[in-house]
Parts: sequence; structure tokens; C-alpha cells
Amino acid sequence: MTVTQTRESVARRVEQTTGENAYLCYQCQRCSAGCPMAEHFDLLPSEVLRAIQDGDASVARSRTVWLCASCQTCVTRCPQGIDLPAILDRFRQETLDSPSVPEVARFYKVFMRQVKLLGRVYELGLMGELNLREKQPFRDLPMGLRMIRKGKIRLLPEVVRPPRRVPWAGPAPNRVAYYPGCSLHATGRAYDVSFRAAAGALGVELVEPKGWTCCGTTPAHGTDAFLAVGLPLRSLALVERMGLDRVVAPCAACYGRFKAALAEYREDGGLAVRVDDWMGYEYRDTVTVANALDLLEGRCTDDGFEPRRPLHGLKVACYYGCLLTRPARITGAPDPENPTAMERIVRALGAEPVDWSRKTDCCGGSLSVPQVERAKEMTAKVLADAKARGADVVAVACPLCQVNLDERQPEMAGDLGFTLPVVYVTQLLTLAQGLPLAAAALDQSAVDPRPALARAGHA
Repeated sequence: MTVTQTRESVARRVEQTTGENAYLCYQCQRCSAGCPMAEHFDLLPSEVLRAIQDGDASVARSRTVWLCASCQTCVTRCPQGIDLPAILDRFRQETLDSPSVPEVARFYKVFMRQVKLLGRVYELGLMGELNLREKQPFRDLPMGLRMIRKGKIRLLPEVVRPPRRVPWAGPAPNRVAYYPGCSLHATGRAYDVSFRAAAGALGVELVEPKGWTCCGTTPAHGTDAFLAVGLPLRSLALVERMGLDRVVAPCAACYGRFKAALAEYREDGGLAVRVDDWMGYEYRDTVTVANALDLLEGRCTDDGFEPRRPLHGLKVACYYGCLLTRPARITGAPDPENPTAMERIVRALGAEPVDWSRKTDCCGGSLSVPQVERAKEMTAKVLADAKARGADVVAVACPLCQVNLDERQPEMAGDLGFTLPVVYVTQLLTLAQGLPLAAAALDQSAVDPRPALARAGHA
């Protein structure tokens, strides 16, 4: 085989499996300049694409493949729209069963084994098994005990299967299917409590489908291309069979997976047939997927909206993280690098959104479990910028962002030199609406937000 044939074979294989043409890359370096994990890679994002162009098959075994946080910064900023995360996902799938896999790969395997066995993720078992396999059984013990005391971690797993007969809910003007995802039933419990209360105060009826299962999140698209589409579609099919045409997914990862799975389902007819056969149901694609901000913004900025207890004097850093807006091709976000929906909600509540630089930076995502120190580095940058800009609190709309920014803070306080409360935007909404304090679930936070709220005249 000639050098030219070798080069073409690597690039051709990438294009055949992902649809991405590596030769479109002209090495502008935007992907590498914006990557939050670049300093820890052995190959920068642009170097990965150059290696593919050069026919270097060893790129699939690069450390970069498993350290990518799947934050979508590179594809968002690429002038050619090259989906590098999709390429890295295929490399992960190809190397997953190699004799020596990194810690991130082992995390993916444990995660997906739980999803297949239980239907949903059992977070205590997930962290416990991974830490045992890494010979660090007490790595997350302080955080884990704190979360157990607050009821944020289930002690026992639950087994869930999609029902054969789906109860009919039927359409109604303000009725919306509610997909909490695994986190809102556990570590993101405060989000679940405050979201339900906030939605109710705004006149929205949330209906949680019985028998919903995990969307698979990052471990699914990093290990199994079929389940990465099949798992989200299975829950969307439940919503469709209930007779509802809209579902809200408050978790940014769940929202991102629903949107990405729908895009692949629509683009690949053969895959769609396989998914329908696997589900035993022909999906009709009648369900619109919304995130928390989609659902809340219009109602909070409506001419008739008036908060009962405006949050005057409270300075808020609105943090979106990655997947609420990126990549725009999937989410449809008009400005994925500078979204403003949360700021409009915060202003409607009477608070003041601060101008800051890291509102769409990655918090580390699921790397916070297998790569704790890397995730801490990323969250420290976010918190430091919010603090420097005078924020009283950071507002989030994702349970994983909240855990990474809040629950790790007690471990980071000495290095940071400060603490900064992190709250869900729905917690602020319940306070502004004058709902009982229990509806805000403020006691769930690792860094208590009540003193900061009290200084601003609230809580």
C-alpha cells in the first residue's frame, strides 16, 4: 500500500463512519485555541485532524481521545463545521475493548452496564465501583457522605423498564411531558423540587412519563453509536404514546442527547428503522424537545408577569455550560457563544445579571467522576471569574454543572480562597414568586446560598 493509499484509508474510514471529511481542516487552530482541555492532551484538536490527513492510524490511541470533555467548543468554532467530537467518539468505540484502557473508558463501561441492567444510573454504585477499580475507595467519601445526609444519593438502586401499555395523558394547552433524567431523582433533587414548584406557579402542568429510562449521556455516544440514539428515542416514544407533543428536559446533558439523537434519527433512514425495530414502535417524530430555559423564559418575560418578591439587589452570574446551546446545528441556539435567555429570566425576577467571561465554559462534565482534578481546574476558573465580576451567586440550569461547581467547592475552598453559592435558576424563580422556602430546597447546596440571599434582602 502506498503512502497516499494509507493516508486516504484513515481519512476514508473516518468519513465512512462519521460523515466527517478531515481534509476540510486548513489548520486555522480555532479548535485548539478554545479547547478547555488542550493543556492535558498529547495531541491538540487540530493535530488530531492533521494526523488523520497524514494517515496516522495511531491517532485512535491518543490520550486526547479519552480526555475530550465533549463540550462541543471545537465544532462550534470551526469555520468548516467539522464535528471532531463525533470522530473522537468513533475512536473511543474502536479502542474501548483494548487490553489497556484509561480510567475514563472504565467509567463509561460501568455506567453503560448499569443502564443496561437497571434502566437508570445508580450513582452510589457507579462511583463506588469505579473508585474500587481505581484502587481509591475513599476518593469521594467526604462528598458522598455529605450528599447522602441530604438525601441526594439513593442508597439502593431501582430497576426500571419501559411499560408495554402507556397511559394516555392527552394534549392540553399548558401540559408538558417532564423528563427529569437520572440526576434529578438523586444528586439534582433540588432542581426537581424547585422546577416542579416554579412550573406550577407559572401555570405549567408537568407530566412525568412512567418507565422513562436513562438517555445514556456521554458514555453512550462514547461507547455505542446505536444506543446513543436508541436510548433517547425510547423515552421520546413514551412521550409520543402518551399523546403529548412537547417534553422538557431540565438536564442539559439529557436535552443535548435528545436533540442529537433526533438529528441522527432524521438523517439516517437505516438507523431509524433499526431503532424502531429495537423499540417495537414506529416513532412518528411529533415531540418537540425543550430545555428549562425554553420553557421558563417566555412565561417570565411575558407582559403580565410580575414577581411577588423581586430579587432586587442580587447579582447573578448566569452560567449555561456547554450543552444548552452547543452545537448550534443541533440545538438551534441563535447565539451559542453568548446566550442571553437566563439573563432575561433573572432580570424579570428583579435581580441583576453580571457581565462575565465564562458563562459557556465547560465545567468538566462527566470527567468529574474519572478525572476529578481536571474537572476541579475547570470549575475553579469559572468560579473565580464569577467572583471577580461581583456575583453574589452563580445560577445554573443543569444538575451536572451544579454538582461540579457546588459540591466540589468544600474540597477546593483552600485553593480558591473563597466560596460562592451555586443555585438553580428555578430556585431563584420560586423565591421571587414568594413560594414556601421548602419549594426552593436551598438546604440541598454544599455552599449555603441563604447568607448571600439574606445580604441582598432575601431568604
